[in-house]
Amino acid sequence: MDKIVEDLHAWIDAHKDEMVTALQGVLRIRSVQGDPQPNAPFGAGCREALDYTLNLCQSLGYSTHDDEGYAGHAEFGEGAEMVAALGHLDVVPEGDESSWTFPPYGATIPYNTYIYARGAADDKGPTYAALFGATALLKSGVPLSRRVRLVFGCNEESGFECVKHYWEVSKNERPVAAFTPDSRFPLIYAEKGIANLVLQHPLPETASSLSLKSFAGGSRPNIVPDSANALITSDTPIALDTATYRLMKFWDRNVSIKTSPEGLHIHAVGKSAHGARPEGGDNAVARLARAISWLQIPEWEPLLSWINKSADTAGVTLGIAHTDEVAGPLTSNLGIACTTETGEIKLTYNIRYPVTWSIQPLLDRLAPVIETAGCRLAEHEDQPPLYVPLDQEPVATLLRVYQEETGDTTSTPGTMGGGTYARATPNAVAYGSNFPGGNDGPAHEPDEKIAIDTLVRAAKIYAHALYELAK
Repeated sequence: MDKIVEDLHAWIDAHKDEMVTALQGVLRIRSVQGDPQPNAPFGAGCREALDYTLNLCQSLGYSTHDDEGYAGHAEFGEGAEMVAALGHLDVVPEGDESSWTFPPYGATIPYNTYIYARGAADDKGPTYAALFGATALLKSGVPLSRRVRLVFGCNEESGFECVKHYWEVSKNERPVAAFTPDSRFPLIYAEKGIANLVLQHPLPETASSLSLKSFAGGSRPNIVPDSANALITSDTPIALDTATYRLMKFWDRNVSIKTSPEGLHIHAVGKSAHGARPEGGDNAVARLARAISWLQIPEWEPLLSWINKSADTAGVTLGIAHTDEVAGPLTSNLGIACTTETGEIKLTYNIRYPVTWSIQPLLDRLAPVIETAGCRLAEHEDQPPLYVPLDQEPVATLLRVYQEETGDTTSTPGTMGGGTYARATPNAVAYGSNFPGGNDGPAHEPDEKIAIDTLVRAAKIYAHALYELAK
């Protein structure tokens, strides 16, 4: 192996503990999107994580830039062109903390192998591996013909407004080659399109003296809901007692009921999973709908049946099931349900559609189905697919570096339903940090973790890759 690359490896080995300590610091910051504040468009937690990271970069010798709290970057080197690595510092909510073995923001290392925390694998851990890989290159003093930039976003999990602002509003310089450490090795050359569909359906009318006062579950479109709640009210005590009795006969250990002066409360528990892999979860919203259906109220059944059936993970009920040979089948996640002040229930579906498709044929298929179901499409968002042919750069260089570093020539570039900054950045693909056969993650689930060995191995690959792209 090249002597320069060997020296980069040696620096990373010598600074492993420093990298782990720095990562633990940012993992202890709850950088879930919150209410906007001055210079903090995504809330105080995301602002704190960005400040922590930019201050760290300054101490390591980078020049830094704060893009009004939307994102920031650190840079070194000279040259007319620039290469980049882009990672995100925001995280999805931790969900039910009782589901975690270790505190979600404790950055605990219980067995000296894995760091447990929300964001450990998605995406603070990989981002810091790229940071310390780049720092090895910075400290080496090796002459480079291109500058090296690290971009840190603060809104990847909730809409990509961070990089939209960074590229389009602030008009920052575009890289000639880039990667995002937000997926798996060897690399991802195609990412499915991502659409959020918001459907609204009128709440059912009062029936049998009962009213479905509220129905809610889920926190983000891209997470399978692990909790959902409903409130049934009545002006007739005997009707409420009868409903309570009937639901007590509905046996489901993941559904509980209780009464209060407000009415009958129903709580359903599911299992969270990443919205790109909803089949790995258990949708609490659908479970709640099935429980209420046990009351057998005809006026309520169309809505409850729709909620339950439309939680299917292939989009069959929505009429949008589709597949292609590049990235495979569409997936659908009913991520949020909530009642509105206008007497409707709002249902948000996170859709990952094939890379050779587009949003318009999807909407065309959806329209007649939801009209029949009594729903309307209130709004939708779309992130078009990413597809970079394997013979284009930077794919060829990144794949070669991975193979030289690992000796793995059998693992092949892949595709995924998840979305990364690569789709919003020119000349970019997703690159690591999860290794074939690795056990990091699972993203968006309890007990998220990353192996210290993964951090070190990935940092070495990122150092080597940035050297090859920038030399």
